[in-house]
Amino acid sequence: MDIHPIVVHFPIALLTLYAVFELFRFKKVLERPYWFHIKAILAILGEVSALLAFLTGNEIEGNRLVEMHQQFAGMSILIFGVIALGYLFEWFWPVKASLFVMRPYIIIPLALLGLAVLTITGGLGGAIVYGTQFDPFMAPIFKFLDVY
Repeated sequence: MDIHPIVVHFPIALLTLYAVFELFRFKKVLERPYWFHIKAILAILGEVSALLAFLTGNEIEGNRLVEMHQQFAGMSILIFGVIALGYLFEWFWPVKASLFVMRPYIIIPLALLGLAVLTITGGLGGAIVYGTQFDPFMAPIFKFLDVY
């Protein structure tokens, strides 16, 4: 039984929501004591679900499109893994993590890059299921990655 189509939507939702929340940098929101915990839970659960989706999706062998989807999924896991580890360190050892990962000039570009890579991963996954003609916005990326 292929459970990849069932679990793949959880990391997309959780990590996209995390990235949007990370980019939501208003002082009034950042001062809320629970804001850190919301983002941390989204990043950590999103990373765990992404690992599960990656492990269930590796059963498929195929063409260049499948290979590129797997590579971008791996990049997504790597980027959001760094973010999730940063949140775990900040949560349990605040002094050490705040020296590196949790700085805005690092976490914001990581969130943007992660969101971009996650979007491409989802587009490639959709192309595996529905074909490369399903999304005209992904066409330039498909051409660039040579998956047509």
